[in-house]
Amino acid sequence: MSDLSSAEGFKAHVVHALKLAKKRLDEKNEKANFVRIIMRFPQIKSVFDRLRAIHSKCDTDGSGTIDQDELVKAMTELFSEGRAPERDPVRPSVVATTLNMCELEKKGGGLTVKEFIVMCAIGFILAEDDDHVSTFGGMLASNDDDYRRAMSDVVTAYLSFDREAKGYFTSDEVQGLMTASKRGDAAMNLLTEERYAELDVSGDGRVDFEEFVFAFSNWVSAEEDDDDDAKKRNANPLTNRILLALQLSKSILEKNKKDANFTRILVRFPKIHKVFDRIKSVHAAYDHNKSGRLDLSELKNAMSEIVHDGSTDDMDREQVENMFMLSDLDHEGINAGLDVKEFIVFCAVGFILAEAAKKSTLGGIISETDKEYRAAMMDIVAAYLTFDPQGKGYFTADEMHAAVSSASKGKDAASLLTPARWSELDHDNSGRVDFEEFVHGFSCWVTAGDDEDENE
Repeated sequence: MSDLSSAEGFKAHVVHALKLAKKRLDEKNEKANFVRIIMRFPQIKSVFDRLRAIHSKCDTDGSGTIDQDELVKAMTELFSEGRAPERDPVRPSVVATTLNMCELEKKGGGLTVKEFIVMCAIGFILAEDDDHVSTFGGMLASNDDDYRRAMSDVVTAYLSFDREAKGYFTSDEVQGLMTASKRGDAAMNLLTEERYAELDVSGDGRVDFEEFVFAFSNWVSAEEDDDDDAKKRNANPLTNRILLALQLSKSILEKNKKDANFTRILVRFPKIHKVFDRIKSVHAAYDHNKSGRLDLSELKNAMSEIVHDGSTDDMDREQVENMFMLSDLDHEGINAGLDVKEFIVFCAVGFILAEAAKKSTLGGIISETDKEYRAAMMDIVAAYLTFDPQGKGYFTADEMHAAVSSASKGKDAASLLTPARWSELDHDNSGRVDFEEFVHGFSCWVTAGDDEDENE
């Protein structure tokens, strides 16, 4: 095979990997079926969301792109974690070629989020082709079945159009697929003329694997385009970091062989309640005008009392504002401030961000002297992961009820998780519950025996 360090050699490796993927499908008597892949869009999206979170972490300078140095550093960290010990060392020349091949938008300066997804998909098929090739996408697949399945779906979707695995397909081949498919109407609803125009990024009349993945990442997430609340949340730079933090928390639980078990969390409600009482007391103490809310200027002083170690002094205003906006579920705005339950959300968001970054974050100073606070916050994260076991950043009503039903001792949980409780969770009525919404609802459950008229 050709050298991966050259553009020609890289392309040859990609085509060879696609042919190998086609051969494996043929050996299993499976056809590349795009309509079947459409049904798996939610699962694929959850993996793409995780890649967006990783991109955010790699983007250490906050430019919105990741360059070669940032990527090599991230890959080296993966190796140090033992994710792919049998593979060759990271080769900067190969990373440079990969970056160049995936910069479809030709903006320079590194890879955007969508280009990063392309890079991961290419890395995945190259690593599948050669056990010794070190790629970002290949290393991520080492111990992650969900990631492997999603990337396999991407390859299968591509091969639905490039049935000979020659490395590209044309509009005529797409139309032929639509005509031949018994369920082509479902695919046609997705592959409109506008969508096909998205595929041919270079405008040469042919769509290669990189171009396909670039457009495919848009299609998978297209359902969120009309969701204003989702747009606002996704625009917050901390959103992807929360997703990454959930993934890290999930890994920690798995490493410690501790399943996220909501029934077990129920037993700990009194201790969590005690920490919530502390947070409520701080909120009341710094609510100087007795409005029931803390404005932005009061938050830092309030959090300093909770963590009581002075380590909030270096927190910048922009970070506090971003945390505030994520926690402001009622969208009252910075001037109005956070009510007590939103303040609990603020603390939980700060905690999980600090766990991921291992540095000071309001609400999340990792203090060995306050094990009670830390344990309560870990309980919240574990409770959330009961319903979002993949750590994809949200869960639905069906997923919540499935988790309750599958619990071996879920009787107590089932009595708590009623339809009324779901309404408390889905704060924006989107049909999905993110981490912040869950914490807000969870605070209601823990304090259900208190005066429920307190905040009405």
